[in-house]
Amino acid sequence: MVVKTIVGEAVPGLRGVLSTREADLDAAARDFGNRVRRRPLAVLRPADAGDVAAVVRFGREHGITVVPRGGGHAVDGQAQARDGIVVDLSSLDGVGEAGPDAVAVDAGARWDAVADAVLPAGLTPLVLPDHLGLTVGGTLSAGGFGGTSHRHGCVADTVRDLEVVTPSGERVTCSPTGNAALFDAVRGTQGEHGIITRATLALTRAPGAARRHLLPYRDLGTFLADQRRLIEDGRFHHVEGQARPAGDGEGAGWLFVLEAMAAFDPPHAPDDRALLAGLSHRRGAEETETTGYGDFLRRAAPLEARLRDTGSWQDDPHPRCNVLLPGRHAEDVIAATLAGLTAADIGPGGGVLLYPVPTDRIVAPYAPKAAGDAVTVLFGLQRTARRGDPDTLERMLRGNEALREAAAAVGGVRYTAPTAFHEARVTSGTPPTT
Repeated sequence: MVVKTIVGEAVPGLRGVLSTREADLDAAARDFGNRVRRRPLAVLRPADAGDVAAVVRFGREHGITVVPRGGGHAVDGQAQARDGIVVDLSSLDGVGEAGPDAVAVDAGARWDAVADAVLPAGLTPLVLPDHLGLTVGGTLSAGGFGGTSHRHGCVADTVRDLEVVTPSGERVTCSPTGNAALFDAVRGTQGEHGIITRATLALTRAPGAARRHLLPYRDLGTFLADQRRLIEDGRFHHVEGQARPAGDGEGAGWLFVLEAMAAFDPPHAPDDRALLAGLSHRRGAEETETTGYGDFLRRAAPLEARLRDTGSWQDDPHPRCNVLLPGRHAEDVIAATLAGLTAADIGPGGGVLLYPVPTDRIVAPYAPKAAGDAVTVLFGLQRTARRGDPDTLERMLRGNEALREAAAAVGGVRYTAPTAFHEARVTSGTPPTT
């Protein structure tokens, strides 16, 4: 009965497509996590923000959950809506012309499209995620971290203004100086207070080239101390890191790789000796690569292509877990977690991420961060389980929950909320005063 109402004339004036096709419902009932399945009643592909507002009002009137979906990269069903309406924002993917220091983009635009649009003008966003296939709206709703977050905070800290459809179905433009409460509420809160439909992103001058250093460490404490040194003195533009299972010849345990990039304009190359001075990585084992700046931004694309070729990207479960730890407790939590892990506990194509960010750089008031410490460390287990292996998947999920509990015990937080948080959002949330 509700399905018939939805596709009838109860949502008048839609310019986009409200679909109940089986293929569309099946696609909206899954995400990158490939673990949670929630089948909606319908999928909206809006032609503009007015369509989004109309469907949100309809959902509120009839008690139907309305949930936004960007690129489908959620891993715990956050962008699914059982017996609700999924708003597929990928149809809103416009990127405006870059201005001198900002660009307006639709929420469904992917970061690779943003980069393609602004790099020819010699500009770049202040912070970009590692994976440029994410959508702008989804990233802003989560907060978003990247290798330049130690300079500029999370992605949500770099937005000038937003267009938002509130839970009551109003289209509202908000910024730090207009409707500031809504502007603060929607950044980093995963859609609880509305659906972002457009954003104006701050831009800065893009360098011509990037020199990327991969610096290996065997000791976690030394690795974290050098990461902290680099984010404090600012000698590199980009700082992050990974933990990798130590290979043959490395002995048991984990190898920690500090990734640091210095941007420059040829022919004025950076002084590598000065950049690496005082660091305690394993000398002679470092790797250095110089590329164009745009190529550096797209450095994760080859891995995605390989995983797509094998089908792992599309079909394997990805029970990923990211927590934000207070810097003073990071070493203990990370060491205890990794002590119980092997390469098989991460899975093929998976990885372990370690991002340090000065906590005071994360300015968006509701964006996730570890309070009470000068440094927030993002610790991410990017796991992949083979499809058809429920035992491994269950073991990974138990490990993720143990990590979340360990993080909470020391004042850390989850980077994304548990699935239950999203069951009745948008149409039932109470928006702040606009």
